[in-house]
Amino acid sequence: MRRRLGRLVLALLLCYLVVDFNTQVPGKAMYGQNINPPSEWKLAEGNSFVLATYNIRRSKGDDGQRDIKRSVNVLMDAGADIVGLNELSGSLFYGLTDQAEQIGRLLDAGWLFAPTYQQFFQNHFGNGIISRFPVDSWKVYPLLTSDEHDASFRNMVIVKIPFANDEIYVLNTHLDRSKVRVEQLRQVLGHFESLPSPAVLVGDLNTRLDDNIMTDFLSNPAYVDATYMINEEHDVEWIIAKGLTILSGGTEPVGVSDHPAYWVEFAIN
Repeated sequence: MRRRLGRLVLALLLCYLVVDFNTQVPGKAMYGQNINPPSEWKLAEGNSFVLATYNIRRSKGDDGQRDIKRSVNVLMDAGADIVGLNELSGSLFYGLTDQAEQIGRLLDAGWLFAPTYQQFFQNHFGNGIISRFPVDSWKVYPLLTSDEHDASFRNMVIVKIPFANDEIYVLNTHLDRSKVRVEQLRQVLGHFESLPSPAVLVGDLNTRLDDNIMTDFLSNPAYVDATYMINEEHDVEWIIAKGLTILSGGTEPVGVSDHPAYWVEFAIN
């Protein structure tokens, strides 16, 4: 009887530990003054730079294969100086380091990983910033969540980058697809409005061109949908700028990821 009771207690304890380990713990607000450095920072030449947004789906391609080098090649071909990354894996399953670090090291650029939640006591999933230029400061803010959708833990990452006797603010985020997206979108757009110019909002907003909130926001001539300049039928990926001039841009179609990559060359006004 005692042996059976002991086995029952042990089984219950193991079940508790499995459930506890598997529980998603939302990421916290964070801030800092620098990001992880490359071997050498790039010096600004002229007044233009290339900024990209890419949801890499943990580097999983349409062929089902995971290869972070393919994602890196897309960014190299784009000549990206600054990148907002979405759907990055932490360090538990797909490598000994998070995918922001993996990409940063392969590009020899600075990197920052912003976990949206922890699982199995590890930073499991999140967004990232890659920059060839030094970053003066960065902040991570959790976004509003939904009790009805367990996977709604999201954040936004803001970096301030000194450039050509000015400062560029980049806000990168990935919004949820459930009903909470509306509140998250308002939260992100409100924060972007508060940033000094020049500034760029990038990321997978899970928001389409006909969204009423976005349509109203873009009615302000101060904000430019740079992705629309590249693809007038772009889906949920966005690059929105203020205080900047668009020089050129490009896109990588779905294949390496289930999302396209977009990049834009900007000049400071």
